[in-house]
Amino acid sequence: MDYTYQTSESMPRYYPVVVFRGFLNLEDGKEPRLINRGNFRRGDWGDATAYIVVSRHTYSMPVSISLKWGSMTEKKAYSLEALLDKEKIEQLWQRKDKDGEPLYEFIVVGIAPYGGVAVWLRGNYQSTLLNWFKGEEINEEQVRAYLQGVSLEEYCRLSIEQNEDIKVHLEEKGLPPLDLFDDWMIQYRYRYIGLEEYYDGEQWQPYDDEDLFFDDLDFDDIRVERYDGTHDQLCDDGLLKYHEAGCPKRLCVNWQVGRDNYSLYYWFDEQTAPQFFKQYFMMNAVEKADIMLRIDTRANQYEIVFKSDEMPIPQVMPADTYQLLVFLNDNEYYRSENFDQEDEEAWDW
Repeated sequence: MDYTYQTSESMPRYYPVVVFRGFLNLEDGKEPRLINRGNFRRGDWGDATAYIVVSRHTYSMPVSISLKWGSMTEKKAYSLEALLDKEKIEQLWQRKDKDGEPLYEFIVVGIAPYGGVAVWLRGNYQSTLLNWFKGEEINEEQVRAYLQGVSLEEYCRLSIEQNEDIKVHLEEKGLPPLDLFDDWMIQYRYRYIGLEEYYDGEQWQPYDDEDLFFDDLDFDDIRVERYDGTHDQLCDDGLLKYHEAGCPKRLCVNWQVGRDNYSLYYWFDEQTAPQFFKQYFMMNAVEKADIMLRIDTRANQYEIVFKSDEMPIPQVMPADTYQLLVFLNDNEYYRSENFDQEDEEAWDW
């Protein structure tokens, strides 16, 4: 079966790469599909950053990836030859969005520091991680033909010199921690739950049966962007069911009480939040977990609590692993003490 899809590169904003050779190999053996060149300034990790070329051409299923690239900030080159998760692609490509159109439009290839390569299916409402690979470091002789006589180190140095913001970022912060992207790409099985409790001034308590007004948080919609480069804005209750995904990067929850509309925006720290997820799930051998959002807008008390069969005693996510902003009827109602988001578009989804 043939499909209509675009291809694109993706890379972290401050760690650009140059792809010498990038193809998706197709199952029918036809000419490989070129991975369209992306621009690290046009999006974040997981975004389709190549310019969109509208085409009605159809292509067969991609079954493997061939990639050779240079990491400008590392001054190193890598190569990858790997099989894609064909079965997962076939299943996901059958899905439709709320308008009845194919849910996924892009195959995006993300290239991270230290040889990491992600492959996603991406659409406007949702994206899904297919594979996370590690390429092998290769020597300069294997890339010399692509550099027209310039050494790899010199090519990378000149590229950085032409990008002042990248140069300054490297001087001030250097390369990311060695395991940062590996931690970002770990997949966990969990669901979100609006916890039916309130804060009595000292601790959280269950509601009385007769307290109907505040009983049962019924989320109108819940949307998320994750550090693994995926997002979900379908608002179809899928996030309230067990699903596989990485650590959230930002989370938006909306619900209504009477005529009042509430919106909560969470921002999760890029290092401490993924570490908490990793420790809770992997170090405790947790198969799946409930991530419970304790919300008491009357007392302006909020917590995120993890609970699982393996860890039945609820574990509170440390407050310093995330920031929180709350709106009531489009007016700011609460912000956490550590809130430092400056860009208003950060909560304009």
